[in-house]
Amino acid sequence: MSVTIPGQIDIAGPVGKLLHRRPLHNTTVMQSFAVDPVTGDVFVLQIMGGGLRLADEAAALDYPTRKAHGDLCLTRLDRTGTIRGHMYLRGFGHGVNLGVENRAGQVWLWTEAASTPNSKNEGYGTAVISFSYADGDVVDSGTARHTPAYTPDPAARFITPTVDHGANELVLRYSLGGVTTFARYDLDRATAGDWQVLQRITPAIPAAGTDFQGYASHAGVLYTLKGQSLDAAPLPGNTYITAFEWATGAQLDHQHITAGPGLAWREAEGMAVSVRDGVPHLHFGFACEDPGPRTCTVLSLSGAPETDGVKVLTDWQPLVLAAGVTAYQHAPQGRLVSLAGTTTLQLGGGVQGPFTADTVIGTLPDSLVPSVTARATVPVGGPPGGPAVARVEVGTDRAVRLYGGRSTAPLAWAQLDNFTAAWR
Repeated sequence: MSVTIPGQIDIAGPVGKLLHRRPLHNTTVMQSFAVDPVTGDVFVLQIMGGGLRLADEAAALDYPTRKAHGDLCLTRLDRTGTIRGHMYLRGFGHGVNLGVENRAGQVWLWTEAASTPNSKNEGYGTAVISFSYADGDVVDSGTARHTPAYTPDPAARFITPTVDHGANELVLRYSLGGVTTFARYDLDRATAGDWQVLQRITPAIPAAGTDFQGYASHAGVLYTLKGQSLDAAPLPGNTYITAFEWATGAQLDHQHITAGPGLAWREAEGMAVSVRDGVPHLHFGFACEDPGPRTCTVLSLSGAPETDGVKVLTDWQPLVLAAGVTAYQHAPQGRLVSLAGTTTLQLGGGVQGPFTADTVIGTLPDSLVPSVTARATVPVGGPPGGPAVARVEVGTDRAVRLYGGRSTAPLAWAQLDNFTAAWR
């Protein structure tokens, strides 16, 4: 454990999961995401895909043109990873960071805007704005559809926001004179157009990881994410998270993140903090699949306390049983816990057959799906002289498989309470 101030989330701690290899509205790489503090919905930004033609456009535009102009796609997913809507944002930027509020049931997003191409002809924001979510809308930067644009300095570049819900603050990151600055603002005042800076810091972010990929803020701590895809930095990759103290700007911790080793492409993209049942979770994302279409995976570091070496990362979640499979004694479920620092998948309950072949018995929710297959042996019931145990595997495709059933020796049931396996 590596925590030095109250409220700091242990970035060296065991890793859980929020979303697993979920497709987005466009097929491009996820750039950032944020979590609705009320519903838990996840909002994801990506550069618009090439070949799209919106209703008021004369022709479809290719990907380099969209990227240069700063055209973005916003996808809304619920907690199961199901797409619930989308928006298109033209002339906004690269989508490096995102903030979300829930104002009495209405979702508002904070993003960069007023995109300007850099030396590589990639659009990045020179201001920040907010706008209300409306499924299917197309929003253009510089219009009345969003709030007036704000910039901390006319010369500032690469301006992006995030919302710190614990402090009720808006945090901006920007480059000015070649120096990267983070600034805190009162969220309510900023919403009203009163941009009084509470604090500025210029932390020394380590060079490891090369590419800056996002940041988040909670309980007096600023977290940053850096890293590249596996084609640039093969496993164990070069993803790094760094924690800084807002009060001093000093580095609190710096960790190499090796979680999710089985993910394809595995490019670090985006950070956010959510609070569930009073427990903060630091989320960081990976864009996945090679070749595309790219998908979105979000992993999590929990601020939950550890008791006698055990830390609950994801509480018991039901498994969806396959067609023809029924519960045996108790409905199957699973959870993630940390045992002495190792993330472990535990299953419970049982399934009833008969099972006459190797078969899929159920499906895991995203929060329990590993990036590398996990397996364990479990007790089974069958004919006299038949096997007493069988193998159960949980795969990266969400499937739970039972091995060992045969037509000559069918398995009547399998008890999952003995399933305990290291989870990565």
